Amino acid sequence: MPPVSHPFKNGALVVLMNYSDHAPPHVHIKYQRDVRSYRLTIQEREWLKPGRDLPPALRRLVESWVEAHELELLDQWHKAQSGEQVEIVG
Repeated sequence: MPPVSHPFKNGALVVLMNYSDHAPPHVHIKYQRDVRSYRLTIQEREWLKPGRDLPPALRRLVESWVEAHELELLDQWHKAQSGEQVEIVG
């Protein structure tokens, strides 16, 4: 899964996007080496279940970042679904 963000919090957290992933458009958040438990939809900014909760400050950080980069992330989502290389956003 390639990154679509630069690392946050000294590398403890990074936003990723999976190629050929299921709808709705969403990102994966790698936190403490765990990439499967944290998934956030791009447009609605809803956390997908099943999953675990990030600490509240990190949740707000990720939600704000996704909101600020929504259009760029949707563009990257469509590229990923087409098999094109995704790029760092922001």
